[in-house]
Order: sequence, then structure tokens, then C-alpha cells
Amino acid sequence: MNQELVREFIFWGIWLVIPLIVDILTGLSSGYVVLRRFFNKRALEVDFYPHVTILVPIYKSEKTIENCLKSIANQNYPIKNLQVFLINNGPRDNSYDIFCRFQNENPRLRLWWFDSSKGKAKALNKGLYMSQGKYVINIDSDGVLDKNAVLKVVEKFENNLDINAMTGVILIDKSLIEKTKNMLLRILQRCELFEYSEAFFIGRGFQSQRNRMFTIAGAFSCFRKDIVLKTQLFNNETLGEDTHMTSQIREFLKGRVALCEEAFFYLDPIENLDRLYIQRQRWQRGQVEVSSLFRDLAKKNNKGLKNVLKYTMVKDHTLVFPRLIWIFAMMYLAFLDYPLELIIGANIIMYLAYVFNSFIYFQVSKLYLREQRDVRKYMGRHCYVVLLLPLYRFLSFLMRIAGIINSTKEHSAWNTKTFSEEKMIVKDRVIGRLHLYYKAKEWVNNG
Repeated sequence: MNQELVREFIFWGIWLVIPLIVDILTGLSSGYVVLRRFFNKRALEVDFYPHVTILVPIYKSEKTIENCLKSIANQNYPIKNLQVFLINNGPRDNSYDIFCRFQNENPRLRLWWFDSSKGKAKALNKGLYMSQGKYVINIDSDGVLDKNAVLKVVEKFENNLDINAMTGVILIDKSLIEKTKNMLLRILQRCELFEYSEAFFIGRGFQSQRNRMFTIAGAFSCFRKDIVLKTQLFNNETLGEDTHMTSQIREFLKGRVALCEEAFFYLDPIENLDRLYIQRQRWQRGQVEVSSLFRDLAKKNNKGLKNVLKYTMVKDHTLVFPRLIWIFAMMYLAFLDYPLELIIGANIIMYLAYVFNSFIYFQVSKLYLREQRDVRKYMGRHCYVVLLLPLYRFLSFLMRIAGIINSTKEHSAWNTKTFSEEKMIVKDRVIGRLHLYYKAKEWVNNG
């Protein structure tokens, strides 16, 4: 009887302990650290306004670039101290005409247009070389800056001389979510908003306190120009050029990378499930590529799990498949004739544990959103999304696993096969193999 209990304990422990430790316990501890930081933070001010260069890579941006430029022109920062570079790294579209019109309508804003070689990294590097600001801010063209974003970035840099680079908080534009007609897609986009809120306020907020930032957000990142020019600049050979830059500053220069939790950038919501699938695969492949590039350095500076690259890879890569044992355990339990109520009950308990985690994150995030009242109210009205987040994360988790698998057999590319395309490939292969099976069965029977 004792041996049976031990066997049961080991079995349940394998598939329960890994999710509990990796996700629940580490998540709660991160939430506590970020919450404590909120009540201990101090007000920041500046008595002068240094020049800031804003780099905006352009790639088929004709639908979004005008709103992006408007958000720059409307900053609560001296407009004469802003320098804006639009750097085209794709095929020429109507973006240039929009730039010309906007430049004529806003003569006080210093705007330049440049053409660059293909690739976001090359566009950013060209902008870095020509920038004149004390600080350089990179933003994507498919989003808008909050009116206080630049000011908050400068305040944090000026009051924390040890910070070399920062990422701002990226959220999904709620007004665009409400314009989505498809109800299921709208719910998916709301899940994306809650996910981003947790990822920045809790995830990067915790990493910022420990100087363990794995990646600044490429859509909104900020640098001291004198520091970033000491790096090898952005790497065009990886999909994770933002992660690569973060690792250079943190590992090579022994610098500090932080979160500016009061600077906001609002992105367009994901267009459909296929775009989400491509995005999450790209993130995962970029993570694997950068960790591979810094592999030798990680071995040289061996600090165990205190090494940021090693810890992140163990958590997000090595433990991916052990965490999936949950699915296979359910099948195994069914074959062992476990009571159905036990299987269902265990899943409900674990799901509710993840919901509780998300609820804590949501409450902490609301504190940091007190100046973004409209976003805070919107998330409060749709707080039911917290109940859906574990399911949404599991879906995203499977997409990232696909990125790991595909990275072993395909070359890196910004746009990979969509979910619909891969589903058709799998379907065709299954049908093809079934056809061979029935042909072989017919041959055997007739023989």
C-alpha cells in the first residue's frame, strides 16, 4: 500500500509540480516584488529637456504612419528638442506621400525620411548613426505614443544615471479592439491586451528590479546614445534583434536595462489567428537564436540560473515539453480507468490556480494604470477576460512550441507559414498516408 502511495505521489508530482513552480509560485513572487515597488517609487522631475531622436522603421506603413506621427507631434515635450527619422526598409508605398503632407502641415516638427536596406535592424542602425539626440527612442509605425511618453522616458534616464536602456509599456489600443466586428476575434484581442499588461507591469517590472531583463520591446525601446554606440548595434541575422541588443548591453557592457512603467505605447491589435501564430513563432525563434549566439559567453560567465539567458532558456525552452505532460497525463489517467470526477476536478483546480494568478496580476496592473484611466476602466469592464487567460496562454504556448520545432528545420524569416497553411499541410499529409494505408490494405486483402 505504501509503495502504491509513493508511486501515485511521484506520478502526480511530475505533472503538477512543474506548472506550479514555473508558473504559479514564480508568478506570485514577481507580483509581490512589483507591488512593493509601486508603493516605494518616488516622483521624478527634470529641470531641462535634452534632445531626443525618435526612429520609426517604415515597412508598408501607409495605413498607420499618420496616426503614429500625430502622436509624436502631440508630445508634452518641447517639440524643438525632438528629431524624428522615418527609415523605409521595404517596398515604396504611399507612406512617403503621407510623410510629405504631414511635414508640410507640421513645420515645427523636425522630420526626415531615409531609405535603407531591407530589414528592420539595418534601418535602425542607419538611424542610430545619424541621430543627434542624447537619447534615442525606437517605435514601430503601427502604434501611437501616449502624450507623456517621451517626457517620462527622459525623466527616468535623467534621475537614474545607471540605467543604460529602457523599454516602455506596450498595450493594445482599446479603441481599435472595439472596432473589430467579429466577436471571437474581439475577445482574442482583449486577451492580448490583458496579456501585454501582465507581461510589462509584472514580467518586465520584476526583471527590471533585478536587472534581469531578457528583452526590451522592439516596438518601444529607449537608449542612451553614447551607450548604444558602444555595442555592435542591431543584428540583422536574427529575428530577435531587440533581444540581441538587450543582451549586448547587459552582458558585454555590464549595463542596466530597466522598465519605464509610466511611458506608454499603444499597438494595433492582432488581425487574426494566423498573425498571432506567426508573431509567437517569431518571438520564440528569436529567443532561441539569440541564446545560441550568446552561448559561449553564458558558459564563460557561468552563474547557474542567475544567468539571464540560461534561466530564460530553461524556463521557456527546456521546460516546454515537461510542462506539456499535463495533456499526456490526462490520456494516461483515462486508460488507467481513473474516476472521471478526479480527472476533471484536477484540471479545474489547476485552471483556477492560473486564474487566481491572473487576477492578482490584474489588480497590480490597475495600480500602474491609474494615470491611464480610460484603459483602466476598459479593462475593469471586461474583467471576465481573466477567466479566459489560462486558455489563451495555452494556445499561445502551443504556438511557441511550433516555433521551437520549426526552428530546427526551416531558415529564419519574418513571415513564416500561417496556422491555416500548416493546418492544410498536416491535413494533406494525413489524407495521403490514409490513402497509402487503404491501398496497402486492399493489396493485402486481394493478394
